[in-house]
Amino acid sequence: MKKTELVSIIMLAVLALTLVPMTRAPIRSAGSQPDHVFTAEPIREQLVDSADYASLAEDPIPWDVDIVNAESTNGGQDIYVAVIDTGLVWDWANFLPTTAIIETGLARGWSYNIVWNYSTNDFDFNQNPARGFITDSHYGSGHGTHVTSSIVGWRIGNTVIQGVAPKVHIIPLLGLDYMLVNCPDPNYYNAYWDAACHAGKVLFAGGDDWMLCSAIDYVATLAEAHTDWKIICTNSWGGAGEAPAIRESIDNAIDKGVIFTFAAGNAGSWGMDWPGAYPEVISCAAGGWTQQFTGNNWWLWDVPEKLNTGDSLGNNWQIFLEDFSGLPNKAFGQTWKDLDVCAPGAAVVGPYKRNVAWSGSAWVNIDAPTGYFYLWGTSMATPHVAGIVAIIAHDYPQFNQADMEYVLKKAATRIPMASDGAIAYDTILWTFKWNDHDYGCGWLTVDNAYLTASTYNK
Repeated sequence: MKKTELVSIIMLAVLALTLVPMTRAPIRSAGSQPDHVFTAEPIREQLVDSADYASLAEDPIPWDVDIVNAESTNGGQDIYVAVIDTGLVWDWANFLPTTAIIETGLARGWSYNIVWNYSTNDFDFNQNPARGFITDSHYGSGHGTHVTSSIVGWRIGNTVIQGVAPKVHIIPLLGLDYMLVNCPDPNYYNAYWDAACHAGKVLFAGGDDWMLCSAIDYVATLAEAHTDWKIICTNSWGGAGEAPAIRESIDNAIDKGVIFTFAAGNAGSWGMDWPGAYPEVISCAAGGWTQQFTGNNWWLWDVPEKLNTGDSLGNNWQIFLEDFSGLPNKAFGQTWKDLDVCAPGAAVVGPYKRNVAWSGSAWVNIDAPTGYFYLWGTSMATPHVAGIVAIIAHDYPQFNQADMEYVLKKAATRIPMASDGAIAYDTILWTFKWNDHDYGCGWLTVDNAYLTASTYNK
């Protein structure tokens, strides 16, 4: 997939400043430290100008809910959605709707107590299965909060911005963490976490096999204990290497009736992330709306019902595939069938807290406040798909993982991505190009999913 620049080199430099560096976590085969490290980060983030939400209409519908036709549905009522991510920010109740059903009594977290061992001149990773689901208020990430807000909605004061499935029961699970610890060795570097000592501190960011297997196994336990619950498990994280231990946990949970959605990853043609590349999960590519950033408050504009409607930029279709969206790579044994559907993953608005990071000269975002951000990534597409799964599961609770994947893929084929590409403002103006199957089967909407489900013979 290629994209042609329509701007100057100076404008390219501006864009580069907005990008979050993308790392492909290396693999460790054995040892006391993690075997795999997985990450959950947007590929791009941008603060929403307060002028764009200074005056809001009553019960506003954001573009990403409107474009998948989720504004008038059952809302996923009585369905449980386990969000395995970075948990929720400490002040989440100020940003999620008061009507949102957040099952804090079911929430859990798994992390490490990391301490320096002077005998080995290295860190000891002591498992902490009682970490809790609240992100550290000083340096943690708001990724899980933003993901959750795409499903149940979010609010500015008393004004609620609708999510894809606002009536689901959310189970927030912390399986990825941000752990900033003191380090006495200025030359310390941990290849598995891609973590180096800077200014006397080192950041271990992400989740490993134990953290994420624990979270998935917990979801499986809930499904086994509550056979009357329908549980969706959404996962906006991944890594570069195959994850056999996590795959085993996923397959075990699927056997107990859990349905999994996973991000395809943000590596573009370098390949899909795992576990998203496994064929048994529903993998999610990231697309956008060609009218984004074409005017003030654009994210609250009405999206046309027919997406093959011409727009102000001269496009024949009003959807496009992001260039960063992970594509199947034959070199890694990934085939076009491993990528399933496409959903909104560009400039999705919601509450977010920037995580701590080393800028090259200082640790930044310590005590960063929770605010409203546009985020880009397949991480953002995945909860939209999970919300649609919840809506369909409300009426078709008998669907298992294979049933739901079949229905969604067939539904998505009804809206193929235009082969002539698209022009869109993606921070700056770009021409996007893609090939068949780069987006999976097509663009997913609720109405097409309903139509396909109604004719599916299980």
